[in-house]
Amino acid sequence: MRGEGRLFQRGSMWWIAYSRNGHEYRETADTNDERKARKYLQQRLDEIKKPEFVGPSEKRLDMDDLEKKIEADYTRHGRRSIGTVNHCLKPVKEYFQFDRLVDITASKVEAYQDHRLKEDKARATVNREVRYLLHGFKLLFEAHEISVFPRVKLLAGENVREGFINRPEFDAICGELAPDVQDLVKFLYLSAWRSGEAKKLEWNKVDLTDWVVRLTRKNEKTKRPRTLALVGELREVIERRLEQRRPECSLVFHRNGKPIKTFRTAFKSACKTAGLAGIVPHDMRRSAVRNFTKAGLSESEGMSISGHRTNAIYKRYNIIDEDLQRQSLERVAEHQKREIEQRKVVPIRKVG
Repeated sequence: MRGEGRLFQRGSMWWIAYSRNGHEYRETADTNDERKARKYLQQRLDEIKKPEFVGPSEKRLDMDDLEKKIEADYTRHGRRSIGTVNHCLKPVKEYFQFDRLVDITASKVEAYQDHRLKEDKARATVNREVRYLLHGFKLLFEAHEISVFPRVKLLAGENVREGFINRPEFDAICGELAPDVQDLVKFLYLSAWRSGEAKKLEWNKVDLTDWVVRLTRKNEKTKRPRTLALVGELREVIERRLEQRRPECSLVFHRNGKPIKTFRTAFKSACKTAGLAGIVPHDMRRSAVRNFTKAGLSESEGMSISGHRTNAIYKRYNIIDEDLQRQSLERVAEHQKREIEQRKVVPIRKVG
């Protein structure tokens, strides 16, 4: 009958099969005696009613298995951020290095969150690590390799960066940078590109006839082809890079023919010298999006340049500053003033 499981033989040995949460489990009873096999089946049927039930195969799974599951999923779907996954899971694996996956309960994950907060890690960092952990559990559950997984709420109160760099401040920062890094930084500030995209930009993507950059689906993070017209200062940047072009280097932005792996230290030092502590390179992408709005670009126009895939993230960057807000309120006041002048109400005098 349904819910009572079943017995079957493989060779002379008896095996049992039973279901829990829609998943069927099969395991050997490790006996050739049908009576003993039926007794073991009943024991397992009693165990699956308990919250602490552990399936036969999931007893062996650990954090390495979870990480491999995510890597396989990313490879299968052509996702390119597997390095980020490994980086975020590293502290999680260290914390749970002696635990099987069945031992990692919601309470233990919450304890991990508290542990990372005590290490002065940002809430956004902790949430990113836990997201990958829970994603791995979900993949294993959907593949019927585990029977349950922890359900944990992410930490509230993430600090979303809202840093912006106005043009005078940006010029001051550029004045403290070496020419090669300065060109890269200017390109980022004007285009709103991700720094990784710019650092990997090769000359075979730059059409010097039409003066446009063409990123293919293969090279683009969002897997969508994208173009960037090179006009004004953007063209000037590429023209300077042409003067520094080297036959042995395919990169547009480089240091003496070597890739620019990072410029964070140089950027931070330049900001400090310019009296602008607290600014980070990613603030240039955010600032560029705001500049697009100030210039009157629509969301779709801005996203076609910056490469944002969703309106939600684009709007998150496009935070209105005080100047824009002041201009908006001034337009509202002007509208109300005109409306008052056009529709003056003449009071009806009381007839004596």
